[in-house]
Amino acid sequence: MQYEQVWDAVDKLAKLHGLTPSGLAKKAGLDATTFNKSKRIRNDGKQRWPSLDSINKILEACNVSFEQFYQLIDEDLAIKPAGIPFITYSDLSTKATIKTSKLATEKWDKVQFPDSSVNLYAINLDTTDFEPLYRKGCTLVATKDLEIRKGDRVIVLMQQEKPLIKEFKHRTTSTIVFGDILNPNQEVQVKMTDIKLINRIVWAEQ
Repeated sequence: MQYEQVWDAVDKLAKLHGLTPSGLAKKAGLDATTFNKSKRIRNDGKQRWPSLDSINKILEACNVSFEQFYQLIDEDLAIKPAGIPFITYSDLSTKATIKTSKLATEKWDKVQFPDSSVNLYAINLDTTDFEPLYRKGCTLVATKDLEIRKGDRVIVLMQQEKPLIKEFKHRTTSTIVFGDILNPNQEVQVKMTDIKLINRIVWAEQ
């Protein structure tokens, strides 16, 4: 890895996130001038490398691994910012729309996530209803099209009520039986006609 390549990767990382080098530095909690062109040459005219600490901070701020940063050296390997649609839990009831049996997420804001599959979306829990399992402020990632199996945790959109987060138990011809995620032995039957959509939760922030 050469001097010019490292600085070029820093510039590419900033551009990928819609930032200038100064903006990237501020995003990472560094002095805004950390990555300025003038800081890349020492007073004696020799080349100055970015510090390992500053590199680590921008990778953490952008949720990028060192391997991904290394790929930015090669134009052919350059990554694209990964992101998936994002909504708050309380907005699911009022702002979520369903088209062709799937959530329509095209106009949602996005949040960074390593896997940017078009079938994934993120939910920010702005409630304490699911503590201590899922704390307020944590993020859940659900998928639109995976088959739901017994024991899966699911997000359930209801016709008239707020969304549910439950454990899928089994279904009958007219109802679905869910387990309470905080008390798996406690079950509830929900009529199929009261359910708009069920999606499997595939990842949860710990």
